[in-house]
Amino acid sequence: MQLYEIRLLKEDRYSTKFVVEQMHQNDYAAIRAAMKLSQGSPFEVWRDLDCIYGLASDRPIIQQAVSAPVTRG
Repeated sequence: MQLYEIRLLKEDRYSTKFVVEQMHQNDYAAIRAAMKLSQGSPFEVWRDLDCIYGLASDRPIIQQAVSAPVTRG
């Protein structure tokens, strides 16, 4: 398990509303959790000093995470 930081962003996509730290099994699980938490708002997911999802990320968006439907429950 790794510690991830989920940053929920304001609509300007640069200011942070709030930050949540959570433990997840892998990057994919952290991104999926952030999608549920954000409820459609912009967000970033950080592992240590690396942004793995969001505007600050230099990596391509993980297609599996964004193509699978998010279930609410």
